[in-house]
Amino acid sequence: MNSHAVARLAVLLVFAAACGCHAEPASAPHSAPLERTLVGQVLLPEGAGSRGVELLITVASPGGAPRVEWLLFDEQGRFHHTLHEQLIEVTLTAGSGGNVQRLASDQLPEVDRSGRIDVGVIDLRDRLARHRLLLRAADGAPGGDVRMAMWSGPPPVGPAGGRVELGSRQFPPVALGGEVEWLVPHGAHSIYFLVERPVEPGRGRAWRSGHQRLFGPFTSAELPAELVMD
Repeated sequence: MNSHAVARLAVLLVFAAACGCHAEPASAPHSAPLERTLVGQVLLPEGAGSRGVELLITVASPGGAPRVEWLLFDEQGRFHHTLHEQLIEVTLTAGSGGNVQRLASDQLPEVDRSGRIDVGVIDLRDRLARHRLLLRAADGAPGGDVRMAMWSGPPPVGPAGGRVELGSRQFPPVALGGEVEWLVPHGAHSIYFLVERPVEPGRGRAWRSGHQRLFGPFTSAELPAELVMD
């Protein structure tokens, strides 16, 4: 093969290789990630813990019915949650049902290139008031730990019409004889407190069959200074 033929062959091979490279499918930097993450921060009045404020999200799978998930946030109010379904709305409540802030689907930010839905800082400090309650046992009643919840309106009934149960993560045990702080929406007019003690108060066991007492309704201007558990 002469030198001119070799040169032409080399040019053809380089051209073919270049065409093959351009035929490779390019990565799609703007394609939506498989997982999305909801992030943000809730600002509450000064103090420790959520104090009755709850973060709820409504999600749904394609063709499925919407359902509600309860999320935790840390002491600085930050939250981080991986989503496997479509996010419909974000709601913050005070008193298990009293809506304080709601972000509907058209108010939620778009998913960014890293897969995050960042709702930013949700400032509730001017919407809530701090209220402290002394929680004590009645004379002759046992002490020990109880669980306590605040509701805006009467508490819902549980499955099959039974009483509502206070879950351990959402309503951690507190000791009778101490103060408990709650964050109450300004202008609330139907606040209830549900206090639940286990069957064996000294051992903190068998909550589901323990004793419950409901206090209320109260307005935000007429909240009691103490609750007495028999």
